[in-house]
Amino acid sequence: LTRTLSVNSLISTDSFSKLFNKNKNKNKRSRFEDSDLDDSETLTNESLTSHSIKRQKLEEIEKNEKEKLFLENEKKLDAEIPAEYRKFRPKGFSFNLPPKDRPIRIYADGVFDLFHVGHMRQLEQCKKSFPNVELVVGIPSDAVTHKLKGLTVLTDKQRYESLRHCKWVDEVIEDAPWILTLEFLKKHKIDYCAHDDLPYAANGIGDIYQPMKKAGMFLATQRTEGISTSDIITKIIRDYDKYLMRNFARGATRKELNVSWLKKNELDLKKQINDFRSYWKKTNMTLNNASRDLYFEVREMLRGQQRKRGKLRSLADEKKKLQTPADKFASRYNGNGLGAATPMNKRSIIDNFKGWVSGVDSHSELDSNNEDE
Repeated sequence: LTRTLSVNSLISTDSFSKLFNKNKNKNKRSRFEDSDLDDSETLTNESLTSHSIKRQKLEEIEKNEKEKLFLENEKKLDAEIPAEYRKFRPKGFSFNLPPKDRPIRIYADGVFDLFHVGHMRQLEQCKKSFPNVELVVGIPSDAVTHKLKGLTVLTDKQRYESLRHCKWVDEVIEDAPWILTLEFLKKHKIDYCAHDDLPYAANGIGDIYQPMKKAGMFLATQRTEGISTSDIITKIIRDYDKYLMRNFARGATRKELNVSWLKKNELDLKKQINDFRSYWKKTNMTLNNASRDLYFEVREMLRGQQRKRGKLRSLADEKKKLQTPADKFASRYNGNGLGAATPMNKRSIIDNFKGWVSGVDSHSELDSNNEDE
């Protein structure tokens, strides 16, 4: 009873409807809040994208302005020197005019390990840059090179001697510094330092040649693409087994090449397999060539026989076309080609005509009679 009264009282009052309306209002508010959040997120995303677009446009504008200023500066620097010297000027820096009353001393430094054609062409460019050039080459020692660049194939003494025997080089400075200074260049009376124009970083310095570039004492040379000491070493490492087999064939020992017994046997097995493969290829090629030649010979022979048969058949057909029944009668029954003693001469013309009409061949009868006899 109390339960029913409480339910009736609840229904009679507006509390239940108010409670429902409150929940409905809450749902509406949450929906409005979610929509507001979505709108705010879209606004923030749009603002971010617009901000990034503006930033990209500003960066492009700044980049274009820098390029314009750089090109204008390059034109000014080129205008300061004659046209024949502009190829030696580094980008973004000035270039001192060479002296005319004395030889021009150019300094080129490098490791020059496994002295190759790329090194030679760079030295040739230095030597031929001006009419009267003294080319000085600086080579660092093994201690400095192994510490800053890595292990070399040739020793420093061997590298010194390699450069001394190059016809473009006039002087070699041993144990040269890794990082050049203007004091070093003045000490050796150097007018220009020669290297390619790319920045060369070392010991935390972005470009070790920048002081010489700023002083107008840098001569830019061109690199030879496709060859370098690193490329040569990479090729040897890539074809390591081939070079090992090459040296073993020339009489080198395992101890000299620092190769294990297992590696030596592996290389021997590879060599035998390669020899057998090459022998089989040669034999196969020889057999293929021989069979091909035989095929062509047989084909030509068969074609020749077919041509002969065709000619004989064509002659026989032409002969048949030219012959007539009267010719056949005249050739067989006129006694042509038959001797006087033959039985055919004893037959009369009427008998011959009767035999021709009946289709009996007098020659076949004659042959059968001869066989019977």
